[in-house]
Amino acid sequence: MLFGFEVSHSLSVVQIRSNLRSIMRIAILGTGNVGTALGTRLRQAGHHVTFGSRTPEAHPGAVAQAEAVASADLVITAIPGLAVLPTLEAIGEDVIGDKIVLDPSVAINADMSLAYPNDSVARLVQARFPRARVVKTLNTMNVLVMVDPLNTVPNATVFLSGDDEAAKGDVTTLLSDLGWNNEQILDLGGVVTATGTEHAAPLFFATFMALQTPAFSITISR
Repeated sequence: MLFGFEVSHSLSVVQIRSNLRSIMRIAILGTGNVGTALGTRLRQAGHHVTFGSRTPEAHPGAVAQAEAVASADLVITAIPGLAVLPTLEAIGEDVIGDKIVLDPSVAINADMSLAYPNDSVARLVQARFPRARVVKTLNTMNVLVMVDPLNTVPNATVFLSGDDEAAKGDVTTLLSDLGWNNEQILDLGGVVTATGTEHAAPLFFATFMALQTPAFSITISR
């Protein structure tokens, strides 16, 4: 018996998890390093992951972006920050509806300056798509830390910003599936607080140049 469920030796971790926790249908926009790493870990956790691409014919297993989003509960914008709004515009407000939009992006210009000073991708998305439930997270670290925090930077902090408490709860569950524990997750409040974490990008890049490794995180000690 495991938490009240009969378990045979052949029962997989995914099968056990599906008995205990909700499985989500996740659309990942982007097939680069971030999207691939997040998709791999979330599939391992038992979620149904579909990759959406502008050029699905070039990425085996991917589908068109609107098709991926249409069947999803949650959308991850694993694309450059400057591409997020145009991509969602192309998908359409009717398709996005009231889905959770998990945004790990930062909008950076070619000269590495912030594209939206005193604002954020997440807040702009929430303003443009008011029915969507936007949650900003995972944008203050390299992908290595995103998907394996305990084995890269055990004391890392991951921030949450969003107006919808239920959506933040679902995203917190996904963060747990990626390896984050509750003590590492810091809810900053509404989506307006995403400005703070997106504006940490210059610090992140300066730290990377100083350390010459992405295996670090912006961490809150308390």
